[in-house]
Amino acid sequence: MIWLLSLLGLATGAFVNLCADSLPTNRQLSRAACPYCGRPRPIAMHSALVAFLIRRQRCPGCAAPISVRHVLVELASSLLFVFAWLRTGATWTTLFNMLYSAILVLVTVTDLEHRVILHVVTLPAILLALLGAFLNPAWATPKRALLGGAVGLVGTFGVYLLGAAFAWLVGHMRGQPISEVAFGFGDVTLNTFIGLIVRAPEIVFSMVIGFLLGGIAAILILVVQGLRRRYRLFTAIPYGPFLILGGMTMLYFGPQLMNWYLHR
Repeated sequence: MIWLLSLLGLATGAFVNLCADSLPTNRQLSRAACPYCGRPRPIAMHSALVAFLIRRQRCPGCAAPISVRHVLVELASSLLFVFAWLRTGATWTTLFNMLYSAILVLVTVTDLEHRVILHVVTLPAILLALLGAFLNPAWATPKRALLGGAVGLVGTFGVYLLGAAFAWLVGHMRGQPISEVAFGFGDVTLNTFIGLIVRAPEIVFSMVIGFLLGGIAAILILVVQGLRRRYRLFTAIPYGPFLILGGMTMLYFGPQLMNWYLHR
């Protein structure tokens, strides 16, 4: 079963790569093609890992190599599928966690590479999470999932409004609008999805972890830029991956962390 899930994870990772390559620019799926010359990739190159193993990782048209990101996404998806199985076995929880993990990997890639969290991804994901809230027998009631989604929505929407107000105020004082914002509305829909899948009160811990990690990353970036004398005011960083790290932590380790917190 582990080998089967590994292969399924690799195939899912290849599909995630296809979505990450086409959705940010076209908002729809398109055939796998070389990003440099546009030539369609041969079937053997649809999986980056397979392409590297058979030494056909370069485009037959322009010889451009397949990005290492494609391999990392396939391996990460495979490991997450196996990990989900080892955590909860043959249950509905495992199936939904695999689907949720694939979605979160896709959002991570698009946010890191394009600084965008696509509604075409997060809105169907929210519908899937709502379905999971009612179908997953691990949840005695969907109320915790719905409450988690509401907390995730309201919490990040509040941060989104504060960030927009701060950017407007500073831009008005400077006489020059600020195009960079800390939070986009994609982060709001993303955290709504995360709240639905980790439930309440776990979503609170998920947000704390995400904001804390994001704050640490921001400080490190400022320190590095300061040391290299390349500091730029209002440098924005993608916050989606940090929200996802918090969400994944609570998705897989939420009960253990909550038990530790309540009984420490």
